[in-house]
Amino acid sequence: MNQLSLRCPAAALLLTVGLTSCDRFDQRVVEITETREVSKHASAPNVGVSSATRFYDDAQRDESGAPMNPFIWTTPTGWTEGQSNQMRVINLTFGPNNEGECYLTAMPGASGGVEANINRWRGQLGLSPLPAADVEKLPRKTFLGGEAYSVTADGDYKNVGQEAPMKDYRLVGLIQQVSGLTLFVKMTGPKALVETNQANFESFVNSINFRARQQ
Repeated sequence: MNQLSLRCPAAALLLTVGLTSCDRFDQRVVEITETREVSKHASAPNVGVSSATRFYDDAQRDESGAPMNPFIWTTPTGWTEGQSNQMRVINLTFGPNNEGECYLTAMPGASGGVEANINRWRGQLGLSPLPAADVEKLPRKTFLGGEAYSVTADGDYKNVGQEAPMKDYRLVGLIQQVSGLTLFVKMTGPKALVETNQANFESFVNSINFRARQQ
C-alpha cells in the first residue's frame, strides 16, 4: 500500500496557491452580498467535520517534515505510479506504453457541480451534454462510504491542450462529494485497453481511503 506518494495534498496546495496569489493584490475587506442557489446535485455539508480535516491544513507529516498524502490506496499490479501534481492527488498509468491514465483529483467545494463535470467529460469525447434528468439516471457506485456518480463513455478523446483527438477511447469515472470536497476518479485510454483494466480500476477505487489521523 502506498503511504507516501504525494508531498502536498491537492486541497492544501490549492489553498496555499490562492493565498499566495492574493498577497499581490489589494488587501481591503470587501463585503460580498451576491447569492446563488446551491446545486441540487451537491451533497449536504457535513457540519461535524472540522475545517482542518476538510482542507488538510494540519496534514500529517513524514520523517522529513513534508505533508503526507491525505489518501491511502493500493496500486493495481501492472500499473505504474506517476508523479503527482496540483490536479492529480493520485496519478497512475497503465498499458504497454503507459497510454492508459487513472487519477484522483480533489477540489474544495462543489467544483461546479456534478452535472457540469459529467458533461465536461463528455465534451472531451466529442459527445453532447446530458440533461439533468439523464444525469440523475446514471448508476451510482459506493466510494469512500457514499454514493458516487458513475460514468462510462466512448468517443474520440481530446484532453486539455491537445490539438487532435485520440480515436476510439473510453472514459470511466466517478464523481463524489464528501466532507466539503469534490472527488474525481478518472480512467482514460484506448477502449480495448480500458476494458481489460476495468477490474483493476474497481480494485483501485475500492482501496482508496482517507488516511487515519494519528492522535
